[in-house]
Amino acid sequence: MKSVERERDGTGDAPRSRGCYRCDRGVAPSRLFRVDIEPPEPLAAEYRHSVRYCCPDCAAAMNLSEFSERLKARAERGGE
Repeated sequence: MKSVERERDGTGDAPRSRGCYRCDRGVAPSRLFRVDIEPPEPLAAEYRHSVRYCCPDCAAAMNLSEFSERLKARAERGGE
C-alpha cells in the first residue's frame, strides 16, 4: 500500500477523483492510500484485479495501518 503521491512505478494509475472510495470524503491526492487487490490464481476467473483509493481514516479502519513503516517506527519510539 502506497500513498498516491509515492506511486511512481510508471503505470500511470491515478485516482479518478480526489475522494475516498469508502467514505466519499474529499482528500488531497498526497493523503490517499492506493489499495491494490489482485485475486489469487484459483479465483482469478471470478474476480478481477482492482485498485481503489482511500483516506487515512478508512485505511486505519480496515487495519491497513499495520503496513506503514513510518507508523510502526513512530509507535516503537513511543508515539513521538
